[in-house]
Amino acid sequence: MMRHQSVFKDEAKLDINYVPHRLPHREKEHRLLMEFFNFLLRFPERMTQRVIITGDVGTGKTAIAQRFGAEITREANKRSINFHYVHVNCREYRGKLFLILQHVLAIFRPNFPRRGYSSEELLVALIQILDEADASVILTLDEFDAFIDQEGSDAVYKLTRLQEMRVDKPQRISFIFILRDLKAAEALDSSARSTLQRNVISLEK
Repeated sequence: MMRHQSVFKDEAKLDINYVPHRLPHREKEHRLLMEFFNFLLRFPERMTQRVIITGDVGTGKTAIAQRFGAEITREANKRSINFHYVHVNCREYRGKLFLILQHVLAIFRPNFPRRGYSSEELLVALIQILDEADASVILTLDEFDAFIDQEGSDAVYKLTRLQEMRVDKPQRISFIFILRDLKAAEALDSSARSTLQRNVISLEK
């Protein structure tokens, strides 16, 4: 009986979550991301960053963020820096801050209680866990449009101003926000909007 042989050299490349090692025509945007977050490899506790990646469906927003996350994590490991890249699809968690934070906390503390905490308390708990581990994190919120629709200005403001409340303390959490169109941010009030639109990477078709 003849054994059937696959015509594919590597079937893993057919997986919807597969991210190529090289992203053609996105070299400039990748370099920009590395420049924006280069401080994490040199002074990981001194500052944080917020970056928006925007572009139409299929332009590679998720892929470039995940490829960047893998590379900066590898560089941090080489330098013995306790760094984590966490990628969350907001739509999978119905755009709710509480559910997103539960997911992120479970990455660091799998047995963390799933009940009895507000969103604000979960944020405080996450910072405490990072402090105890002397760790830094880039939290990428993909499909951020869903978060804005569900949570609005107050939640965005709390996230983006989180570090400003920690005067003279280590800076722990940076953000990448992925959305299709910057027009989604127009639903936010001016205070929340001003904390977002500083560093924008737009992916053209």
